[in-house]
Amino acid sequence: MVEDPHRDLLGLLADRGIPDGYSPEVMAEVNALRADSGIDDPTLEDRTAVPFVTVDGPGTRDLDQALHVASRGSGYCVQYAIADAAWFVRPGTALFADALARGASYYMPGRSVPMLPRALSEDLVSLGPLQDRRAMVFEMDLDADGVCTSTEIVQARIRSRHQLTFDHVDALVSGRSDHPVRDPEVVDSLRHLRTVGKLRARDAAARGVVAYNRREVRVRLTPGQDAGLTAVEVARTPIEGDNAQLSLLCNAEGARLLRDYVGKGAESEPIYKVHPPPQEDSLRALAERIDACVKARHLDERWRWRRDETTLADYLSGLPDDAQHARLAAALRRQSIMVNVRSAFAKQPGPHHGVGAEVYGRFSAPMREVVGVFLHKEMWEALGVTANDAERDTALRVQVIAAANRARSLQRDLSSAADRLVIDDLFAGDLAMPAAERPARVGTVMGLRRGRVYVRLDDPPLDVKVYVDRTDRDYTCDEAGASLWRGVTRVCGLGDAVAVRVVGQIDNGRWILDFAD
Repeated sequence: MVEDPHRDLLGLLADRGIPDGYSPEVMAEVNALRADSGIDDPTLEDRTAVPFVTVDGPGTRDLDQALHVASRGSGYCVQYAIADAAWFVRPGTALFADALARGASYYMPGRSVPMLPRALSEDLVSLGPLQDRRAMVFEMDLDADGVCTSTEIVQARIRSRHQLTFDHVDALVSGRSDHPVRDPEVVDSLRHLRTVGKLRARDAAARGVVAYNRREVRVRLTPGQDAGLTAVEVARTPIEGDNAQLSLLCNAEGARLLRDYVGKGAESEPIYKVHPPPQEDSLRALAERIDACVKARHLDERWRWRRDETTLADYLSGLPDDAQHARLAAALRRQSIMVNVRSAFAKQPGPHHGVGAEVYGRFSAPMREVVGVFLHKEMWEALGVTANDAERDTALRVQVIAAANRARSLQRDLSSAADRLVIDDLFAGDLAMPAAERPARVGTVMGLRRGRVYVRLDDPPLDVKVYVDRTDRDYTCDEAGASLWRGVTRVCGLGDAVAVRVVGQIDNGRWILDFAD
């Protein structure tokens, strides 16, 4: 049982060598920056008159981005301001060395460990409201279809007018009265944001980008003396998706500009986020799995993916989502995610399949990722704003790439470990009951392969594995990974609702489940 979730969460950080504090040298540099924030730098372009706002989740304090969207001719002008962390965190400083060692900020239930000390990430660098802040501003012209036609990047002084949440903006654009925005310029900007977000999403669909309609599962720490861990599923709001579209566009445009500057002879060391497309064998297997599922469930032709006629993006967007078919649609979308290979940071440019960009970077989270600090620095050098050190940066780029890839893997590991704490608490309680009284927990079959079935529980909405080869029943999985059989009887298949029950636990902590009769 999870008796002390605070202790367990801290243990996960300690086991992975993630420090929860900062050295005296780092804090001395932070104090020096407090005395000289650089906000009076005469080289900064003054854009404090632009009605920027930040739009984030509730309670966010490390505000990386502020935005303003306006009509321009038949199209739009997007100004996307990103916190100028590179001015504060420079190679050769204790701050940069510490950020490089961490690689990124880390997030766990009820706790975050920021890459930069909170005095920077939640104050001096953060684009908080009614404060003059340094920023890298992407000014992008979009045509009437939302396609970017030109981009300019400037180092500027900005002042956000409001700190808004996604719910605030959703209320505004949907015409509800429960929003806090009364500034007409900001209202116009946010309505344009909704329009541009839709145009960018439509453009992405035309480029074959799969929209997974993601619902994020978050493990949360409940407050109070009886603190505990719970998992909840949170749907992305429309405005959250719109904001993400602008962030994706900045990252693609920034990478493109750096690549082009290098092509013209600029001494720069870009870092790209590369995401190869799925392997042909994986796509063929997915199509065969879908066919086997259609056949086993006697489904009509709308469920079949005809690769020679329909892109995967169009196929998934056309799946029925009504209550009768929601589980199957969710399972097929999960299977489509599984054919993807993982993205990685690299020094050579390459396409990012997941966002449909020919090159892609990570400019949008410089307070949370060391790769963002480095890319901002490289952009300023490519633009001639600051001088570069080519010999140092060649070696430094290799270290930043390694740190960024390691941090992504570490965050996945932390998130999985937090999920496991919830599952352990749940199943330990079940196993303590007499066998006949243990609850049957309902979920959806999300995948099958030899020896195991993957189930997403309804409550909590987390994934568990049923190790069918460890039960005393003669289960077999078909070659396509669509159905599980016991003799000639089909037990379950992709998208089916199933009930599972704990039957034991083995030495490595793995839970042994079986299907409830």
